[in-house]
Amino acid sequence: MSEVFYLTPFKAGDIGGGINDSISRLPADAWVCIRDADTMFLTPRQQKQIADIAGADPQFDVIGCMTNRLRSPYQTHGGQLSDEPDIRVHLQIAEELESRHWGELVELPAPEVVAGMLMLFRVSLWQKIKFQQRSIYFDKQFCAAVRSAGGKLAIARGVYLFHLYRFGKPNPCDYTAHLT
Repeated sequence: MSEVFYLTPFKAGDIGGGINDSISRLPADAWVCIRDADTMFLTPRQQKQIADIAGADPQFDVIGCMTNRLRSPYQTHGGQLSDEPDIRVHLQIAEELESRHWGELVELPAPEVVAGMLMLFRVSLWQKIKFQQRSIYFDKQFCAAVRSAGGKLAIARGVYLFHLYRFGKPNPCDYTAHLT
């Protein structure tokens, strides 16, 4: 079984550069699971679940998860951004999705991308396709490059992370000041 490294990379003003710097230290035969700093695992089994997904040698190159707050209706539980602040509600959703959809992967239709809040992929993929430096669209650009190279994207339906995603901002989907 391949090892999975869990990272929350940071480099001021350069998210892609921080991701590249962090992954450059990992072995080529490993998997990497990058996460935003404003995300939270909700069950004690989620990292095992992710390791099981990677260990099953999925036919997908980049895998994302479900969440509460994001622009993408493909990755948000219920298909829309949630303003629910009660973490107990999100814990219940995480436990339900985990028990129903443990290792289930659903292909993400083009042109949709896996959001950078959680991205699971092989280090060997990253060795071929790096993250764009100094770009707030690092996740979109990475996914587009993977697709251009013939790769496939998926969402792990049973993995649900809490994501603050610009909580409290009047128009969270368009607020990007924190990314520059």
